[in-house]
Amino acid sequence: MAFVKSEAALKRGALQFHEAGTGEPLLYLHSAGGVRLSPALERLAESYRLLIPVMPGFDGTERIAGLHSMEGLADLAAEFIDSVVKKPCDVIGHSFGGWLATWLAVRHPTKIEQLVLAAPAGFRTEGAGGLPTDPEQLRRAMFAHPENLPPETRAPAILAQNRAMLSHYHGEHATDTALLGRLGEIEALTLILQGTKDGVIPVASARLLKERIPRAHLVYLYDAAHALEIDQPERFTNLVGDFLRRGEAFIVNSAKAS
Repeated sequence: MAFVKSEAALKRGALQFHEAGTGEPLLYLHSAGGVRLSPALERLAESYRLLIPVMPGFDGTERIAGLHSMEGLADLAAEFIDSVVKKPCDVIGHSFGGWLATWLAVRHPTKIEQLVLAAPAGFRTEGAGGLPTDPEQLRRAMFAHPENLPPETRAPAILAQNRAMLSHYHGEHATDTALLGRLGEIEALTLILQGTKDGVIPVASARLLKERIPRAHLVYLYDAAHALEIDQPERFTNLVGDFLRRGEAFIVNSAKAS
């Protein structure tokens, strides 16, 4: 499935995005590593019109003046939905993108149909999890199956800039206390995904979200670290697709449902 790169002219500034597929729209919010057009995303695009905006400053794009918070990014994502998607849609957010998707659900509840939070950042207790500085430790924390990684085509300077954008948008704090206090406002049916081998986001973060988001389900993805869709592309897309199609009914054991 081939992705086409385009640019949306929004009120705050230009926003690049990748798009593939047809059908109902599905918005994917990328991690702090930037956009990685993985086989799992290609598979989702077989069933949906998949749109992946590149947040300002990531993957070599320009920052937008005055935009330096997660709340501001959520407002930008809402404007993207209005301008490009043109109707409420399902939203997937991974890691940094999961944090952003949570703010989007809080600030713009009418823009979201169903919500998938894949190993979302922003809810760690201080000192728990995070990105190791040692390259080998980071690799183990991120990937249970690094052999599944597609070849990296971006320059080291671009990847370094992506990492720098983390502190630009949310500072150095592991926990977004303002967002924690508003999780109960989320109206969307929510699926929280946590890899059983995630070395970046502790399982306590996922459990906290499950407790505080009113209509949330927590599912553990076996043999996956932080990069869920890389480690287990088939399991990831099957689970997400089932949830998006069936909503609450996705938890029913189909063998017993009849």
